[in-house]
Amino acid sequence: MLIELKNGDTYNGRLVSCDTWMNVTLRDVICTSRDGDRFWKLPECYIRGTNIKYLRIPEEVIDMVNEEQIERERALPLTPSSLSALVLTP
Repeated sequence: MLIELKNGDTYNGRLVSCDTWMNVTLRDVICTSRDGDRFWKLPECYIRGTNIKYLRIPEEVIDMVNEEQIERERALPLTPSSLSALVLTP
């Protein structure tokens, strides 16, 4: 995934973790300066969520999340409270 920071630097690497504050840990990272003239290769880096301008997540990762959500919903047992949430209209 690619992360651009508010200062213009970009980090491209493999997502290891992300928390609710959007703090991100990446592995096998290529960091590019805002000018695009300097590059660094880092084994791992931690990016604080407040510094992130935007994220670009590969489409296959988004598809994996959607599939996981569908599987989780199928695995949930039906209870009276979950049935009451279903509204059938003619």
